[in-house]
Amino acid sequence: MMLVGCYNSADKPHIYTTVETATVSIERLRKDVVGNREVTITAPVVVTGRITSSDQQENIYGSIVVEDDTGAVEVRVGLTPLYATYPEGLEVSLHLEGCRAGYYRGVLQVGEQDLDGSVAKISSREGLDRVVRRGTDISKRDAERVEIADLTPEMCGRLVRIENLRAVASTSIDELLGQTMEDALWCGGAIFKSAAGDSIAVHTSDYARYAYMQLPDGEVSITGILEWGTYERTSKECYHITMRYEEDCIPM
Repeated sequence: MMLVGCYNSADKPHIYTTVETATVSIERLRKDVVGNREVTITAPVVVTGRITSSDQQENIYGSIVVEDDTGAVEVRVGLTPLYATYPEGLEVSLHLEGCRAGYYRGVLQVGEQDLDGSVAKISSREGLDRVVRRGTDISKRDAERVEIADLTPEMCGRLVRIENLRAVASTSIDELLGQTMEDALWCGGAIFKSAAGDSIAVHTSDYARYAYMQLPDGEVSITGILEWGTYERTSKECYHITMRYEEDCIPM
């Protein structure tokens, strides 16, 4: 049986390197094609955009995030590294017929279908080349500058920039051992508060190249991929930012 889209095939695939025209925007993909459920996309759906993620500093892993002017979608990938072949700013088209789609931490994800029906990582180079067709133009998207109070669930997955933030809490310290925010590191979860008093979490993997660098002690702007989920070691849900690079945090 021949399988298409995100499913593996024994046939040698044709490798596409040309961006094709979108049939829907990412906003319409989210609202009309996927909705609020996990589905297998059975129509020849194509979206286009530019890559906003990077695994170069290893805080983002197994993921290509693509954004257009209306929203963002994450392609789950079981191959690394990705940043050389799929650099930030590369124009791509995503060919989603046969892909499984659903949500994780508020972000629309696409990939292969796992045995339990969830969205699994695309596990082969051939499968990835069928879904992600690369262009030749590289032009980084500007992050959308927003206030915490203006964030919405539909923005999850987008590249955002929030200014005038200050670190106020971190899971990297143990107050019982007398540690304070002066000892806080990037690894784990950190809470940053704005001048207006609103809070947002920043998640950093223990494997990120800057994980064991000290958190900034002054006001900063932070750029990264927006998510919604549970804060580290608690049941509290909130918006999160996942930075791509240490340079996504800039002193004000």
